[in-house]
Amino acid sequence: MIVSANQLVAGCIVTADVMGKSGMPLVKSKTVLTETEIFYLQKMLVKEVTVAAHLEDGSSFVPEKEPVSVQPAIIQVHFLDAYAAAVESYQKQFNTWQHGSAVDIAALRKHILPVLEKVSQWEGNVFNLPAYINQTDYLPCHAAGMAALVAAVLQKAGFTEADVKQIGLAAYLSDCGMAKLNQPYHIQKRQLLDIDWQDVQKHPTHSYRMVEQASLLSSKAKLAILQHHERTDGAGYPLRLSKEKIHSFASLLSICDTYHALISERAYQASVSPYDALDIILDEQFSRFDPAMVQHFVQAFIDAQQNTTVRLSSGELAEVVYTDHTNPSRPMVREQETNQVRALADLPHIRIEQVIL
Repeated sequence: MIVSANQLVAGCIVTADVMGKSGMPLVKSKTVLTETEIFYLQKMLVKEVTVAAHLEDGSSFVPEKEPVSVQPAIIQVHFLDAYAAAVESYQKQFNTWQHGSAVDIAALRKHILPVLEKVSQWEGNVFNLPAYINQTDYLPCHAAGMAALVAAVLQKAGFTEADVKQIGLAAYLSDCGMAKLNQPYHIQKRQLLDIDWQDVQKHPTHSYRMVEQASLLSSKAKLAILQHHERTDGAGYPLRLSKEKIHSFASLLSICDTYHALISERAYQASVSPYDALDIILDEQFSRFDPAMVQHFVQAFIDAQQNTTVRLSSGELAEVVYTDHTNPSRPMVREQETNQVRALADLPHIRIEQVIL
């Protein structure tokens, strides 16, 4: 009979050579097994041994059933749970940065990677992320939200996993320098004064200095952090770079930064709908952003909205059924009440004012 090494007992009689990976027999036929030889076979991970139906003393050999190994349950972390953990981790570290502590990139990376990895599997709409969570503090939610958007765009565009992780982490860290400013501008309920704005424009430099020596960040990720508020028309900050000197990943960070800020409730500014935010991105794509990265962003946005329910400015609920890439903010929709399909491109007086979960 054929049994596993775990079912053997002392006195079993081997009836066929037990062969090793080298082609040489580990135990030869007609060997009466001892406890030592059984231990040896088990350690060698031998799966099958052919033995007689009786033991050396003549008694019948009835092998015991092998215990069924129970695999530990794999705990699936939901995307929104991973997102909440990333927000919490950022908030805790931000408080320490304000008192001079260094950035613990390894700890932050541990919390943001699940967000980057799970965003493509999430059934929700990452381009409407603020609608899913209770945003208690804008800045940490913005950091994690930017990272999720960057990952969604890069994954959809076919960039490498390494780029997704590195630039997603860069997005997460891009505003860490806000901790070094004179005031917590991100929580103030007023428009910035000119002197405040001059201080805020220093935050990309602060962010870069805080991560400059980090071995866990690539050079292009660090460059993206430093340049994420530069504009292709040269009017950005902190270096007023021209178009050809701005890394494309920095422009993607700028797009996702702008978009997420627009769809989020902030202390001094109300949110706008995802489609209104997209219009703003498109209006500024040539003066502010890298057009190629804008197109990657638009494609990911279009795919995320397919078959979603929206509320029109006319009050009707409708389903997005088709989007023309030349006019992504004016899709064709099917009104729920009448089942009528309408092309918003032909109805300039109607816009999408809300994306429904």
